[in-house]
Amino acid sequence: MADTNSDRSTAATSLQATWGDKKFIEDWATKTSWQAPIRDAQVAMVLRMIPHPIEAPIRVLDIGAGYGALASGVLHDRPNATAVCLDASAAMLQLGADKNAGLKDRIRFVQGSLETPDWLKSVDGTFDAVISTRALHHFTENQRRRYIFKEVYDLVRAGGCFINGDNVRAATKSLTERYRSARDGYLDRMIRQASGGKTNLAEAKAASPSTYHGPHNNGHLEEELGWLREAGFQDVDCFWKFTNMVVYGGFKP
Repeated sequence: MADTNSDRSTAATSLQATWGDKKFIEDWATKTSWQAPIRDAQVAMVLRMIPHPIEAPIRVLDIGAGYGALASGVLHDRPNATAVCLDASAAMLQLGADKNAGLKDRIRFVQGSLETPDWLKSVDGTFDAVISTRALHHFTENQRRRYIFKEVYDLVRAGGCFINGDNVRAATKSLTERYRSARDGYLDRMIRQASGGKTNLAEAKAASPSTYHGPHNNGHLEEELGWLREAGFQDVDCFWKFTNMVVYGGFKP
């Protein structure tokens, strides 16, 4: 039988040495991600699925925000929007405040962990859009994402949305391998083109820092969509998909 306490202790230690460590985060943030072509496409779709007019003074909440890259993309796209960024890492939030100093009072960083409903105490009011990228797949234990979706629903104003760019699990092991092959082939070509043939995917991966994420167990897309409908969202769908990378969400009537 697995030593659950030992596993949790190891995960906590690894987390402290990575996302809890200021130097690790600064090094991580300065590296060019080898997954950038896919992440950029995800971010673009998240931005496009926010239903409000570009000039509208909307209020946005980015959960599991890291240093606020997604929120800052919204604010640069929407000149009258404001954002609140929530993350569990104090070091990541400080980096976000430093990197986004030019946005001044349009962006705010607050600390809170999505592991329990206590994160709701860290944010005030309601939001026109709640957004996230590459964060919620970490919250798998006891179907935690299922309850995060319900908590988010109560924060979304009528006519608003929840949009999530994330990873999901393939239906079979063989499909997982097909997805990996397709994704790696695409990224290798993009990296070679961007570097003029000087770098390939294997070299880019080797040059990247640790990608430790803590507990990580992607969910099945259809189950995620079902949980959104269960929470009350309408027009729920997967808006973009490439292998196991997706953008999905729903809207509040």
